[in-house]
Amino acid sequence: MKSILSDHSIMDAIVNATLPDNDGKDRYLPEGFRLPDLEDEKLSKFADGAIDGIFIYHTEHQPISDEAKDVMVKAMKAVGKGNRDEAKKRFEELGTMARAVSIIDDLQKYIIDHKESVSAESVVKFALYTLYNTQDRESLKFALSMLELVKLDDDNLKDVLRLVGLSDEFTLFVIFIMQQWENSNEEIFRLAKRTNGWGRIHAIERLIPDTPEIREWLLREGIHNTVLPAYSALNCWEGSEAENLLFAPDLSTEDFSAISTLIAALLDEGPCPGISEIEKGDEVIKAFLRRAKEMPSECIDGAVIDRIKERYSGVDGEITSLVSQIIFK
Repeated sequence: MKSILSDHSIMDAIVNATLPDNDGKDRYLPEGFRLPDLEDEKLSKFADGAIDGIFIYHTEHQPISDEAKDVMVKAMKAVGKGNRDEAKKRFEELGTMARAVSIIDDLQKYIIDHKESVSAESVVKFALYTLYNTQDRESLKFALSMLELVKLDDDNLKDVLRLVGLSDEFTLFVIFIMQQWENSNEEIFRLAKRTNGWGRIHAIERLIPDTPEIREWLLREGIHNTVLPAYSALNCWEGSEAENLLFAPDLSTEDFSAISTLIAALLDEGPCPGISEIEKGDEVIKAFLRRAKEMPSECIDGAVIDRIKERYSGVDGEITSLVSQIIFK
């Protein structure tokens, strides 16, 4: 199969793949979109954004190696001198030695500490060249990390970044840039709704639930991703104020069903902490089971009840009793 990039850049591939939504006001990537496979056969098996996601959530962070730091310095010196070809070569080399997500701080610190030899103009010029032309994933991430350091007032450039951020591979890096924008939270919310994999997970982690619309979306849609709901379960639970809804006297069947889905994800603590991070989590489970007793049978997800039974069997007698009452009601 011919590479999706053909003779064009990663940015071109993403932008050209986007489709307009129903009202034509926004764009999204079609289901199943992914960047071309990496040359490394083992890495090519990972979904877009997965390698960085695994690094962030499951890998102990190590300081940059001396070898990688040396290449990074040579790359930035080339940027400062306006030697684009040398900088391009060095950043591509650096991407084989260290993932961009692991050395963002080192790269940005170098730029900030060497303003005299690496001007803001040279950094922006090289970052934009890379954004529009590179076919190398890590090089694009390095470029986005550079753009995070400057104030962006170009609306056309912002539109490009909004589209690049739709790719799960680059969502996190675009979010870092968006956090500097006016109405940044609205931008991140917009991106969260239009991503479905690791991008959504990263967006939700950085989304401030400061409006009823965001809280409701976190309750009903936030944990639905193509990776694992558990990664966003705690953020969605806290951000949606689900606990307050659970204890409210007028809990609707729709809210109960959404809470049930969140509870199931919170109980899956394989990839990251969930129910154990909630203060008085056992009391939350008991409250959930009491509400379940009040709900019509068709609203109760038996798999969630089974998961609770498995988790608390022999641990909490009251929970076990409540589970039995629901099973045999």
